[in-house]
Amino acid sequence: MKIGIIGMGHVGATLAYTLCLQGLAETLILIDTNEAKVQAEYLELSDAVKNLDHDVKLVKNDYAALVDAALVVFCAGDITVLETATDRLAELRVTSKIVAAIAPKLQASGFSGLVISITNPCDVIALYLANLTGFDKSKVIGSGTLIDTNRLKNRAGREDVLVIGEHGESQVALNVTPDIEKQATGTGWEIYAAKHHTAFGIASSVARIIRVLKTDTRELLPVSSYDEVENCYYATLTELTLENGVVQRVLPSLNNLETDRLTQSIQTIKRNYLEI
Repeated sequence: MKIGIIGMGHVGATLAYTLCLQGLAETLILIDTNEAKVQAEYLELSDAVKNLDHDVKLVKNDYAALVDAALVVFCAGDITVLETATDRLAELRVTSKIVAAIAPKLQASGFSGLVISITNPCDVIALYLANLTGFDKSKVIGSGTLIDTNRLKNRAGREDVLVIGEHGESQVALNVTPDIEKQATGTGWEIYAAKHHTAFGIASSVARIIRVLKTDTRELLPVSSYDEVENCYYATLTELTLENGVVQRVLPSLNNLETDRLTQSIQTIKRNYLEI
């Protein structure tokens, strides 16, 4: 599989390394405005690949190489914005400008595959990227609440839990107590407080999405996908294929409180989009 990664910060670099180790990409296209960073990651990944029992072809800063890529992972951003902020929305003023600069290049490349957007605020940026590129919204998804669901599973010590809605403060955790939900929601900030970034969890989550696409298992994953009725991206269980992108969106059974909270979460995402 030929995969492009746009944005070689902590997440992009970790994802590239993960895809190499797991053998999910035969070709990786590494793109970033910081050419020295791309060169450094290219050299180090080249060293890493020599230890593997499979080969990975690495390409640097070449949008034209995306023309026949199966998918592109969009993770361009600026995590330093959070040094003086306490909310993911603080990133929007910066990340929306980054999307506006990159979208025409992605469109002009001739790329026609599937886009996985990681850049925060995830749901808002997924819609903005889809609108600016004009790509079919069924073939643009956000990484959504897969990472949040994993955090909830760890905090709850159970597998039968799920997070839907916004990848953000208004997310809706199902089948847990408010205390466990609060702990899970705060996990990202707890990691950030010590490391000043998060990378392992989200990179492995995206690698899982890619593995599901590559193996065509049709596993339902809580990713951010487009709701035509709401004209909004938010996370719910979603069936994906590499060829068609979103095949179906499955909303789990919700009680009245959960339904109200999901409605509020969707409205939060829509309000945030208007801030662009």
